Amino acid sequence: MNSDTGKTWIVALALAVALGLAVVIITVGVLYDAIFSEGPGLSDNATQVLTAAFGGIIGVLGSYVGYRAASNGRSSPPPPPQVDASADQAPLVGQGGESEPGP
Repeated sequence: MNSDTGKTWIVALALAVALGLAVVIITVGVLYDAIFSEGPGLSDNATQVLTAAFGGIIGVLGSYVGYRAASNGRSSPPPPPQVDASADQAPLVGQGGESEPGP
Protein backbone atom coordinates (compact mmCIF):
# COMPACT_ATOMS: atom_id res chain seq x y z
CA MET A 1 0.00 0.00 0.00
CA ASN A 2 1.59 3.24 -1.11
CA SER A 3 1.32 6.52 0.76
CA ASP A 4 -1.31 7.98 -1.63
CA THR A 5 -3.67 5.08 -1.00
CA GLY A 6 -3.17 5.42 2.76
CA LYS A 7 -3.96 9.14 2.64
CA THR A 8 -7.03 8.49 0.51
CA TRP A 9 -8.41 6.01 3.02
CA ILE A 10 -7.77 8.38 5.92
CA VAL A 11 -9.68 11.15 4.18
CA ALA A 12 -12.51 8.80 3.17
CA LEU A 13 -12.80 7.46 6.70
CA ALA A 14 -12.82 10.96 8.20
CA LEU A 15 -15.54 12.09 5.79
CA ALA A 16 -17.63 8.97 6.44
CA VAL A 17 -17.42 9.43 10.21
CA ALA A 18 -18.24 13.15 9.97
CA LEU A 19 -21.19 12.53 7.63
CA GLY A 20 -22.53 9.73 9.82
CA LEU A 21 -22.18 11.89 12.94
CA ALA A 22 -23.99 14.76 11.23
CA VAL A 23 -26.91 12.51 10.27
CA VAL A 24 -27.14 11.14 13.81
CA ILE A 25 -27.13 14.66 15.32
CA ILE A 26 -29.80 15.86 12.88
CA THR A 27 -31.96 12.81 13.59
CA VAL A 28 -31.65 13.19 17.37
CA GLY A 29 -32.49 16.89 17.12
CA VAL A 30 -35.55 16.32 14.97
CA LEU A 31 -36.80 13.47 17.16
CA TYR A 32 -36.23 15.54 20.33
CA ASP A 33 -38.28 18.33 18.80
CA ALA A 34 -41.01 15.90 17.78
CA ILE A 35 -41.23 14.30 21.22
CA PHE A 36 -41.01 17.35 23.45
CA SER A 37 -42.78 19.96 21.33
CA GLU A 38 -46.41 20.80 21.92
CA GLY A 39 -47.30 20.07 18.30
CA PRO A 40 -48.60 16.79 16.88
CA GLY A 41 -45.16 15.25 16.25
CA LEU A 42 -43.02 15.41 13.14
CA SER A 43 -43.77 18.47 11.06
CA ASP A 44 -43.49 18.62 7.28
CA ASN A 45 -40.20 20.51 7.58
CA ALA A 46 -38.74 17.90 9.94
CA THR A 47 -39.71 15.13 7.53
CA GLN A 48 -38.00 17.00 4.69
CA VAL A 49 -34.85 17.47 6.76
CA LEU A 50 -34.67 13.76 7.56
CA THR A 51 -35.35 12.82 3.94
CA ALA A 52 -32.60 15.14 2.72
CA ALA A 53 -30.09 13.93 5.31
CA PHE A 54 -30.65 10.23 4.66
CA GLY A 55 -30.91 10.78 0.92
CA GLY A 56 -27.56 12.54 0.99
CA ILE A 57 -25.78 9.78 2.85
CA ILE A 58 -27.33 7.14 0.58
CA GLY A 59 -26.18 9.15 -2.45
CA VAL A 60 -22.62 9.38 -1.16
CA LEU A 61 -22.48 5.69 -0.33
CA GLY A 62 -24.05 4.78 -3.67
CA SER A 63 -21.54 6.81 -5.63
CA TYR A 64 -18.67 5.19 -3.73
CA VAL A 65 -20.01 1.68 -4.27
CA GLY A 66 -20.63 2.44 -7.95
CA TYR A 67 -17.12 3.77 -8.40
CA ARG A 68 -15.60 0.72 -6.74
CA ALA A 69 -17.72 -1.61 -8.86
CA ALA A 70 -16.81 0.20 -12.06
CA SER A 71 -13.10 0.37 -11.31
CA ASN A 72 -13.12 -3.28 -10.19
CA GLY A 73 -10.04 -2.70 -8.09
CA ARG A 74 -7.97 -1.18 -10.89
CA SER A 75 -5.78 1.77 -10.01
CA SER A 76 -5.89 3.20 -13.55
CA PRO A 77 -8.27 2.81 -16.49
CA PRO A 78 -7.43 0.18 -19.09
CA PRO A 79 -5.69 1.34 -22.26
CA PRO A 80 -7.94 1.97 -25.26
CA PRO A 81 -8.11 -0.86 -27.81
CA GLN A 82 -5.82 -0.61 -30.82
CA VAL A 83 -7.81 -0.07 -34.00
CA ASP A 84 -6.44 -0.65 -37.51
CA ALA A 85 -7.80 2.30 -39.51
CA SER A 86 -7.31 0.63 -42.90
CA ALA A 87 -9.41 -2.41 -41.94
CA ASP A 88 -12.39 -0.29 -40.88
CA GLN A 89 -12.84 1.51 -44.19
CA ALA A 90 -15.16 0.00 -46.76
CA PRO A 91 -13.90 -0.05 -50.36
CA LEU A 92 -15.25 2.78 -52.46
CA VAL A 93 -17.13 2.29 -55.72
CA GLY A 94 -14.62 2.02 -58.54
CA GLN A 95 -11.79 0.89 -56.24
CA GLY A 96 -12.44 -2.83 -56.41
CA GLY A 97 -15.31 -2.98 -53.95
CA GLU A 98 -18.15 -3.14 -56.48
CA SER A 99 -18.27 -3.34 -60.17
CA GLU A 100 -19.70 -0.27 -61.83
CA PRO A 101 -22.67 -0.86 -64.06
CA GLY A 102 -21.75 -0.69 -67.70
CA PRO A 103 -23.47 1.42 -70.40
